[in-house]
Amino acid sequence: MRKLTDKLSAQRIVARFQLEAMANLRPKTTGIEGAVIWVSAGEFSGSDLQHGPRIKVVLGNKLTSEGLKDAVTVRLTTPPEILGTLPGKIKKQVLQFVNENRDILLKHWNFKLDIKEMTDQLQKVQNK
Repeated sequence: MRKLTDKLSAQRIVARFQLEAMANLRPKTTGIEGAVIWVSAGEFSGSDLQHGPRIKVVLGNKLTSEGLKDAVTVRLTTPPEILGTLPGKIKKQVLQFVNENRDILLKHWNFKLDIKEMTDQLQKVQNK
């Protein structure tokens, strides 16, 4: 019984940590109209080696579980690598956002900034 209780407690801690380490950045924060940027701190599923530090781009104005399934991964490399297809204007804005905020996004990925610290420092894309 003790092992089961310990396991459930550990699962709750991980679930809470995951919620606190994820952020959904809307156009008001990013300047990217028509997309929500999903940012997480570190890697939870063990697939870190697959894509490494990254963000996800969800088309639309809100994050849903269905939208997240169709999200496009953007690796925080130099230059950023988009693993999927984004509409032209959104692609351009996402690349600009990552290029201007890479250091901040990487600090969050590496648990050096919490969500508030990260969002306070992000530079919004200027729509032209």
